[in-house]
Amino acid sequence: MHVSPEPITTREEAAQEREKLLDFFARGFHCTIAHGALGDGGEPSEEALTKAKAIADDYLAAYEEWLVGLAARTAEKD
Repeated sequence: MHVSPEPITTREEAAQEREKLLDFFARGFHCTIAHGALGDGGEPSEEALTKAKAIADDYLAAYEEWLVGLAARTAEKD
């Protein structure tokens, strides 16, 4: 299935999308740890999500930095 998302045109929309990504990543980190190490398959607690979001935020910030660098390098070539 192909999904074409609506373009992000405001900072508010970008912030909402970033929060959605952080939540998604945090839940993924929690599930990976809980299922792999602990064998727990339950819903993550707010504390667990908060800790996982901090890790996800680091990953997302690094990705955003890479994207900005990529865009700058691409613009230099044009």
